[in-house]
Amino acid sequence: MTAVHSQITNIPLELFIEICSFLPPVDLFTLSQVCRKFRGYLCAPNSFITQQIWKESRLNFMPKEDMPPPEGMSEEKYAELLITERGCQICKRTKECKIYWEFTIRCCKECHSNKTVGLIGLVDYPSEFVDIMPHTTELLCDKYFWKEQVDSAYSQYNGLSKEEKKIWLDNRKQIFDSIMNYASQRELREIKLLDYYCCFQPLDLYSPYYFFSDIFPSVYDFYPQTPQPSQPSLLSPYRNFFEEEIENESRFNASIRQNQDFLENSNE
Repeated sequence: MTAVHSQITNIPLELFIEICSFLPPVDLFTLSQVCRKFRGYLCAPNSFITQQIWKESRLNFMPKEDMPPPEGMSEEKYAELLITERGCQICKRTKECKIYWEFTIRCCKECHSNKTVGLIGLVDYPSEFVDIMPHTTELLCDKYFWKEQVDSAYSQYNGLSKEEKKIWLDNRKQIFDSIMNYASQRELREIKLLDYYCCFQPLDLYSPYYFFSDIFPSVYDFYPQTPQPSQPSLLSPYRNFFEEEIENESRFNASIRQNQDFLENSNE
C-alpha cells in the first residue's frame, strides 16, 4: 500500500496539472489533503501554476462565477469562499449561509449576528476610523461591522502618531473603496442572475416574482444587458388573457362614450 501511495505522490508536475484540469474545486480541496507534496502544489498563493489550476477549475465547473477574486485574494481562497454547500465557515453546522463580500466570509445569519456590531456600538470610536471600515447594510439601513476586523484595525490605528494616522487612514480608505465596490458589483450581479434564472426556470405558477416579472418586465429597463428569454414563459397565456381583458375594457369604455354622445345629441 505504501509503494502504491509513493507512486501516486511521485507523479510528474505536468501530469498532476493535467489531472487537476478535470477536477472541480471541491475535489481539489480533497486532493490537497492527500499529502504535503500535493498540498504544496495546491496551496501556494504566490505560485502562478497554483493560481491557474484553481482559476481553470472555477471557470470550468462554476461557469457563473466568472468574476475575478477580490483584490489581494488568492484563487484558492476565492474558490473556498464560493463553495456554499460546505456551509458556514464559522459554526460549521448549517448549510444555509451567505457570502458577505464586505468581510470575505461565508456564514449563517446567526453567526453574522454574533460576529458583527451595529453602528451604535461604535459611538466611542473616531468617525474617521469608522468611515473606512467595511460594513454590511441591513434592514432600516443600519450598518453592521465585523467585530474582529474592527478590533484588529483599531489596535493598529490607536498606536500611531497623528501624522502616521493620516497615512494609515489614506491607505485603509483605498482598501475600503476596493472592498465596497467589489461587494456592490457582486450584489448587482446576483440581482441580474436571479432575474435571468427566474425567466428561464419553471418557477411556481403563482410566484409573485414570476407573475409581475412576466406581465411587467420593467427589470430590463434597469438592466438592458441581461439576456431576455427566447422562449415563452409559463405565463404567456396569462399575458394574452390580460391583453384581451384590456382590449375588451377599452371597447366597453368606447361603447359607453358613444351612448353618452348619442343621449346628449338626442337631448339637444
